[in-house]
Amino acid sequence: MFRPRISSLARFKRAVHQFKISDEVKDALSTGKPVVSLESTIITHGLPYPQNLEMARSVESKIREHGAIPATIAFMDGTPKVGIESWEIERLANAAGSGNINKVSRRDMAYTMANKLLGGTTISSTMILSQLAGIKVFATGGLGGVHRGAEVTMDVSADLEELGRTPVAVVCAGPKAILDIEKTMEYLETKGCLVATMGTPGSNVPGFYTRDSGVKSPYNFETFEQAAQIIHAGRQLGLDSGYLMCIPPPVQVALDDTLISGIIEGATSKANNLGIRGKELTPFLLSEIARETQGASVTSNIQFVLNNARAGAHIASALSRLKNQGHPYSGLQPSQVLVKSKTQSGPDTNTTVVVGAVALDTQCSIDSRVRMNDSNPGRVESAIGGVGYNVALAAHWSNRYPTITTKLLTSVGNDLAASSILKDLKLPSDTIHIDQENPTAQYVSIHSKNGELVVACADMDIITKLPDAFLIKQLQTLKPNVVVVDANVSVGTLQQLVTLERELQFKLIFEPTSGSKARKLSLLKNLRPFPDNSFFLITPTRSELESIFTSFESEGKFDVDQWFPILDALQIDAAMRAKNAVAFEKGLFYAKQQGIFHMACNLLPYFPRIAVKDGANGLFVFTLKEDIGEQHNRESLANASFATKGLSLKGKSVGMMFEHYEVPLKSVCVKNVSGAGDTLLGVLSNEICHQGDIFNKTASIRRACMDRAQSGARLSVEDYGTVSIKLKELA
Repeated sequence: MFRPRISSLARFKRAVHQFKISDEVKDALSTGKPVVSLESTIITHGLPYPQNLEMARSVESKIREHGAIPATIAFMDGTPKVGIESWEIERLANAAGSGNINKVSRRDMAYTMANKLLGGTTISSTMILSQLAGIKVFATGGLGGVHRGAEVTMDVSADLEELGRTPVAVVCAGPKAILDIEKTMEYLETKGCLVATMGTPGSNVPGFYTRDSGVKSPYNFETFEQAAQIIHAGRQLGLDSGYLMCIPPPVQVALDDTLISGIIEGATSKANNLGIRGKELTPFLLSEIARETQGASVTSNIQFVLNNARAGAHIASALSRLKNQGHPYSGLQPSQVLVKSKTQSGPDTNTTVVVGAVALDTQCSIDSRVRMNDSNPGRVESAIGGVGYNVALAAHWSNRYPTITTKLLTSVGNDLAASSILKDLKLPSDTIHIDQENPTAQYVSIHSKNGELVVACADMDIITKLPDAFLIKQLQTLKPNVVVVDANVSVGTLQQLVTLERELQFKLIFEPTSGSKARKLSLLKNLRPFPDNSFFLITPTRSELESIFTSFESEGKFDVDQWFPILDALQIDAAMRAKNAVAFEKGLFYAKQQGIFHMACNLLPYFPRIAVKDGANGLFVFTLKEDIGEQHNRESLANASFATKGLSLKGKSVGMMFEHYEVPLKSVCVKNVSGAGDTLLGVLSNEICHQGDIFNKTASIRRACMDRAQSGARLSVEDYGTVSIKLKELA
């Protein structure tokens, strides 16, 4: 049996604490999805702003388009990060050319970390961090190598050394044409790095700008599957060397061999005269080529990277399939160590899926008095919104359990609004449906100088057209523990979820969103009452609860045959009559006075857990208990509580528990209340996903979960944004 060297494994265990992997990449690695890493020197030192930013975003999109997850790697204030966020890419792009950002190869990594610098990763450092993270495929533009005249200068790129000792596949357009490609191939042979070029047997290695360098490729492959098989076989052997997979540039963007050769000769001579060498040489030569070709080389460079990203995604996907088809790797791989260290509760990942709306919210604030039928100067701000997105983001940011992942299942159009959303989305985007016919949801509001709403337009229809086939396939694949659905979806989607709930056995939670949309529950034809309830939990506000109650009345849901026997068995009226009204605790008295108690109790046969959100008044929780005879099911640490011991119903000793949980801290600095309820549900969904039915756990667990959820809501209330990023620090 092949095993990696102990020293390598020990180094990995130390290194895993020194760098960060994004949640999306972490999730992809733990679930066997294909991942392609990307270097960042092309952002920081390769292209000017804003071309570098546009290129970086386009490359990530290209990888997603072809079925893989991109992981751009960089040093952010000294921290090596695998899978940087969109805003971090923008920060790197803006810093390009400022002189305040380091070009980081192997030798520069420790210095960059120690001095907390921004750093763009070269092929060498990207390979190292890819290997530590467990990523096996890396796409880039061109390879560094042996420089012309290296027999005198000893100028050999660290990329080649890394390819001889780090088992990562580098997908590129060949060694850069400014190099001595023949000596580069000889050097790689000495280091034990496999070099293969896509093409028929006998095809030459490409020369980055050109399709044919004139140097014979040691090996060839004709399909991406063949490339993956080579990498896979090397992993089975436990080889420590890398793989160079060369992809000739497309004919339509490749440059003329003779033209490039002449330009390179002149640029190299100029560099020698100026004494330019080392890591400054390559950027100088590339800038000279760009100047001489009047920018054509830069345009080609971007196209080469996009082409290589596409190839890398296909190779990574094929490699992922080989692994998932039951081809075990001998020995303990670093990626396995990473997953194990992050899943202390066991190997299985629990998933919360949020089905609902994502929208581009645009707010226009007029500077002076509003002039109708005219253009008004003002300020325009846009942000990602939508109830489904808010709930998913809150769950994602507040998650304290390494075994839980959150997925947003939604729709966007094929338009500019979708591009804006996907560019800045702070969640994995692999479960988002691209609708080719309907526009992305948008909400545009115009406000007066003092903040009052003048007029607004909401175009939210797209989520009501979420395809059933997409919904079914995603849920069958993800096998979630919890599904949260907001009421923006159609009645048809709700009915489909009720059907899938029975088939896939997940806990279905309904977020009413608004009074009018909450009424959709009463229109469900397959809604099941106790003991086979369709929904695990609903989370209305007081007004949404009233809307659900009145719609159930008008739709005849409170019937004698199905509903009344269940309500009667709970013996709520009898218990209330026996309780002296003077002894009512404040929370119970308020719930009775506001009608919350009456409405929620009547809905319990359909929804056995109801958490009513009432802002500063706290959380009112109603639970239909199946074993109320057990002492712990009657105990409570809520600020007010009331339990009934009902009759035997269908073999179960049923009853009802009412609990009022006050807001943990009364002093709140209110800045924005719009995301409070969504945040509360997001936090609560994590606890349900991890602990199961928290409403039937011990009193101390219930108290802790409700306090945490309300504390999370408070963080969002005290933030100008809809969902507070401080949820990441929620205890």
